[in-house]
Order: sequence, then C-alpha cells, then structure tokens
Amino acid sequence: MTSQLRFPTLTASLLAITLASAASAQTETMPIAGAATSTELTGTVTIVNQEKRMLTIETSDGRFEVLHVPPAVKRLDEIKIGNRLTITETEALLVDLKKGSGAGTIGMSQNITAERDPGTKPSGAIVDTATISGRVESVDKAGSTVTIQGPNRAVTLKVEDPALLDSLAVGDGVEASYMRVISGKVEFQ
Repeated sequence: MTSQLRFPTLTASLLAITLASAASAQTETMPIAGAATSTELTGTVTIVNQEKRMLTIETSDGRFEVLHVPPAVKRLDEIKIGNRLTITETEALLVDLKKGSGAGTIGMSQNITAERDPGTKPSGAIVDTATISGRVESVDKAGSTVTIQGPNRAVTLKVEDPALLDSLAVGDGVEASYMRVISGKVEFQ
C-alpha cells in the first residue's frame, strides 16, 4: 500500500504544543515534520439534553449544530438555553526521527485527559493524544519513498521533499504523534 505523506515546515503554533515524548540519553530525537490546524464554532445554545449528553447551538449564519458532549465534561448541567458557547478544535501532527540504541521500537499508545479551567463559567479542554512508533524498513531515494513497519503492518510513504530521506537509515525509529484538543467556554446571557 502506498500513501502520500506531506512534510510541511514546522509551524510556530505546533512548536507551542508539546507532542514529542522525552528522549532517553541513548536516543537522539529529531523533529522532521509537523502541522497544525484549528477551527472554531460559536453559537447560542438552543437545546440542552443532559440524558443524551447533547447540545444544539445556532450559529450566527442560522445553522444548527448538534454537539455530542463526552462524559469527561462534568458541568453540562450548568449550560442553559440562551448561553453563548464557543468550541475550538485543534489538530496537530508531529513526526520525529529517532536514532540510537532506543530507536526502532514498534508500538502504539493513546492518552485522553480532561482539563477544567478554574472559574464560575464552564470551560476547559479535552486532550486526545495518540503516538505510533515504527521502524524504517527501506529507503528508496530514487523513488522518493520510505517503508515503515508499524504496529499492524508496513506502509510505504511518498516523501514530498526527497532531501529528508538523506537523514534516514534502515533500523531508525519513526514516531508520529497526533493530538486533538477540543476546548470550550460558555458565556452566560
């Protein structure tokens, strides 16, 4: 299977989000690619269904959006019809190259946390982080591809910037960290 993987320049906003795990003294970690996007949804609460953990908001352009509220959100009962709700979703990806004796470990981990902001208004964030570790199986500089063995299968990726392949060697570790942050705040009316 061949997939297209783009390696854009690290953005300042991505650097502000700490995704990479701490490297051991025997392993050198080098960020090689990253990207981040953020979207915002704001509207007035029109329906609160606490049993089904759902909110409906009306946006300024008249659209109705139904939001499923995860159990990690503890103050759903404080949100009322007429409140103004702003939800921001940020997705970030960081790809690291690992060299040294601790490199090339294959695995996957996931962590979900909820952080409540202090104050009288319901607000906070849910952070979902997944990290997949793989090992470089082959590098094809002429074809501008790299094959990586992951936890479930090997995948061949097309590399947009062939110069990145100069730093790769068979046996190197590759770690892709994906973070999704959903934050929200309520303004009482």
